[in-house]
Amino acid sequence: MYGPPQAPQVPQPPKSPVSGGRIALLVLFSALALLSCGLLAWAPMLHLASVTRRALDWTLFGLTFLVAGGLFTYAGVTGDQEPTTAESFIGVGVMVLLVAGSITYYLVTEIRRFDRPAAPPAFRPPGYDHAAAVTVPSAIGNPNPYTRPVVPPPAAPAPAPRIDQVRAELDELSDLLRKDTGNGGEGAGGR
Repeated sequence: MYGPPQAPQVPQPPKSPVSGGRIALLVLFSALALLSCGLLAWAPMLHLASVTRRALDWTLFGLTFLVAGGLFTYAGVTGDQEPTTAESFIGVGVMVLLVAGSITYYLVTEIRRFDRPAAPPAFRPPGYDHAAAVTVPSAIGNPNPYTRPVVPPPAAPAPAPRIDQVRAELDELSDLLRKDTGNGGEGAGGR
């Protein structure tokens, strides 16, 4: 009851349903890698790397691009020759691994990225005004015209502290007890 006030709870927005555009992109990039027999398996990896901007995704995109380019070059160089059984198995195996690996990594990473809960909002003390920003004067001396200066809220009259009231009541009680004891009456000292 007399403790510090509780900070107001900020309601979390409900999770948004999966949008049709996101599903269309997932299907488009997966189909692109699959229907091109692995020659465009780098496309979903490029999309993922450009969205997440992580070094791992850029590295995997480069690796996928080099392997797909190597397959395309190998198919162009040996186009009219009859491949051996071992070459066929190796070529098809690399193609299947390239397609399955790129699609799987793309879908798993993209789905995790959207299903990850949003970061909790930063702590703001009660009464924090987001619109009141601290302005820093520029080196030229002109204030920034796009931010408002900080104006402190008007000071509310401070209520009398409770401790002063209790102290005053105790002083009154002490005075009453002294008077009562000094009279020789029925006070605590007279018994």
